[in-house]
Amino acid sequence: MAAEALVRSEIDAGLNLIRALDASGFGVQAALWLYMGDNDTWKLIIAYRGGKDQIGKKYMDAATAVADWRERHPNEPILDLGRVRIVPADDKLISGLRPVIHLDGLGEVRFSHNLVNGIYVEDALIHRLAA
Repeated sequence: MAAEALVRSEIDAGLNLIRALDASGFGVQAALWLYMGDNDTWKLIIAYRGGKDQIGKKYMDAATAVADWRERHPNEPILDLGRVRIVPADDKLISGLRPVIHLDGLGEVRFSHNLVNGIYVEDALIHRLAA
């Protein structure tokens, strides 16, 4: 398991971010917390349908969705985008996980100490991994 704990409040704030993105039509294909051992932190990875050329637009779309969420739900936490990495659905890690795990909607599947597509996953918490 990872040295830095992923706490429930962070998980819930991340789930609210996914809900906000879903409500905005962002197109979340995959969402998972990934432990980054080299700097002992967790990042929420969000994968979208589309090419790499859309990443800048997707960050702007996410910022708009966060602002809308905060306005509509002022007492519910939402994850700061500084803790998020947005990638296209053909990202090497996402592509490698897809044949192994399928999770529609929102859930929680722990995935630890595995090699996927040449990438070592020390620890991850998967919320969505659509086909």
